[in-house]
Amino acid sequence: MRVAPKVVKDSQCNELKSARIQVLLRTRSISNEAWAVYADSKERGNLDLGLAIAKKLAKRAVDRNRLKRAARELARKGSLGNFSELVVRLKQPVGRSTQGRLRNFEYQQLKAQLQGLIS
Repeated sequence: MRVAPKVVKDSQCNELKSARIQVLLRTRSISNEAWAVYADSKERGNLDLGLAIAKKLAKRAVDRNRLKRAARELARKGSLGNFSELVVRLKQPVGRSTQGRLRNFEYQQLKAQLQGLIS
């Protein structure tokens, strides 16, 4: 009789990831006025990236997604240093002077601040 190998379900995998993110969020962060970065610098093969961009701070989904893409782009280009696990969290509201909309100038500033913080 042949038995199929046990497969980890997506929900179980997500629970493990969210538990690890919770542990990282309890550690000391590297931060500036806009971003907080929680990192584990153990050497491993792949980078695990967690993003915490709250709806309270970036009201529009377009803006949240744009900031997430910027963080993923930095990870993809390999400019994240020697981190194996990383959680990036937005600390300040975006678009204060533009009625909650993230404009290109502010986006470039936030991206540069994140780049400077991580590298």
